Amino acid sequence: MVKKLKREDNEIIDMLFSRDQQALSYTEEKYGALCRKLAFGILGDYDYAAECMNTSLYKLWQSAPPARPRSLKAYLCKIVRSVAFSMWKKNSTAEIHLTELSELLPDNNDIDDQLDSTMLIDLLNDFLSKQKQVNRRVFILRYYYNLSIEEISEATGEKIPTVKTKLYRMREELKKILLKKGFDIQKG
Repeated sequence: MVKKLKREDNEIIDMLFSRDQQALSYTEEKYGALCRKLAFGILGDYDYAAECMNTSLYKLWQSAPPARPRSLKAYLCKIVRSVAFSMWKKNSTAEIHLTELSELLPDNNDIDDQLDSTMLIDLLNDFLSKQKQVNRRVFILRYYYNLSIEEISEATGEKIPTVKTKLYRMREELKKILLKKGFDIQKG
């Protein structure tokens, strides 16, 4: 039995830049399970998650070069999320946890809203940097990785009611911050 060699991210990125297609195999081997789990959390379907992974690898291949990511894992997860959300929009039967934050997020696409999106990202980063480590992890697991409350409880060792309370309090705190900064919070 031939065992594949594990590749470091920088080596895989170098392979992408030299247009070595083997880079995609190494990327899938190293991050495939994580990416499919992330896609499944958004799409709720294993077949769609596998399709999302394939599309994401293709997009990774297309984007490098010119983009040279500092973190292959973070860059690939960003691509997977983008592809999964696009697929989710086409298949409205998928369930997503971001609906919990939807009342806080702008939904228009004009220039002002694009500027608001940049400000929102900065605000979210600042908000999360001020949270306790466990709270930050709970928030990210829920709204970035789309894990269920039960999965977050298992990953953090927090009880389910505690996870629910932490998420509720963080949403309320974030809502106050956004209102204070002049964001037009959706009513819904």
